[in-house]
Amino acid sequence: MHGSWGYFPCIKSCELWLDKQLSKSQPLHSQSIQEVRSRYFKNWHGFCVLRRNGDKTARPPHKEKRFQTTTWKKSAIRFKEGLFGKQVVMSNGRGNKPLVVDLPKKFNLENIPAIINLVYNRGQYELHFVYKIDKAVKCESEGIVGVDIGEVHPMVSHDGLITNIFNGRHIRSLYRLRNKVIASFGKKIDRCKRHSQRWWHLVKRKWKRIRKIDNQIMDGLHKHTTKFVKLCEERDIGTIVLGDLTGIRGNINYGRRANQKLHQWAFGKITQLVTYKAKALGIKVEVIDESYTSQTCPNCGNKHKPSTRDYKCKCGFTYHRDGVGAINIRQKYLGRLGDPVAATMASSIGFQLETRCCSA
Repeated sequence: MHGSWGYFPCIKSCELWLDKQLSKSQPLHSQSIQEVRSRYFKNWHGFCVLRRNGDKTARPPHKEKRFQTTTWKKSAIRFKEGLFGKQVVMSNGRGNKPLVVDLPKKFNLENIPAIINLVYNRGQYELHFVYKIDKAVKCESEGIVGVDIGEVHPMVSHDGLITNIFNGRHIRSLYRLRNKVIASFGKKIDRCKRHSQRWWHLVKRKWKRIRKIDNQIMDGLHKHTTKFVKLCEERDIGTIVLGDLTGIRGNINYGRRANQKLHQWAFGKITQLVTYKAKALGIKVEVIDESYTSQTCPNCGNKHKPSTRDYKCKCGFTYHRDGVGAINIRQKYLGRLGDPVAATMASSIGFQLETRCCSA
């Protein structure tokens, strides 16, 4: 299989042969084995296509077995509640002991997930429960809201009348704390002999701290996006328009400190969270190119690149810079970028993230 980078004619035969070998040697449910095998050959096919198209940096599937994601489908999952509390039981095939994991007390046992993934994440294993929504909710609202995703303010939205600014101060402080933890532990680890007892002790402590901070960051993003989607539902919004920031990291160079902040910018995660939460409520999500949306004046249409958080145009128009971006994203989606907007002078509404102060 390593001799050619093209699509292999015998790849289907290899899949069937490997499926038989795995079913004999691996203590897993038959559908879990099929999922692992399918994922492996899908990655191989993607690697071959990239190499055939001239991408010399593409690499074949190379993860070790202990780092691979294992999947249990619905037929291999069952819940039970007894003396030891709530538990999920995942079958590993006939004759093998199932994997039993304790669940939180508030876990809902009525809805069985479509699949459960066992994922390796930085020194620990996590169970990811994936649920299927059978009936999609249809939203008949015609309201449209434009959203500018930023590094200082995670989201700034404008629905034609009201501009909402979601404060990112807490999330930014967590990123700064994360960088300090990495730098602090890095100095200590570099002074130790690699793989010594103290070296492993510091590495484990480091990733334990980082995982805690990452969870706090995700909690903040979840709270902001949930608040935003609920506001859209209350205001009868039918379409959310997000600015497309794909590839922006490859075109930025503002110095070491600024580049670090921009490369930690979680715009992809925000887009993902807003998309699936809005979909559950029947709200459509569109992504459009946001070029020049933060530079075009909503009042006169002139282009001006602001150097501060306030946008000031020579026509006298003054507004929040990210608010201007949200207004113009909405206008661009409607095909009216550059046309005067009557409601842009309405004062913006800010949302502070209500969380506990993080300790250093």
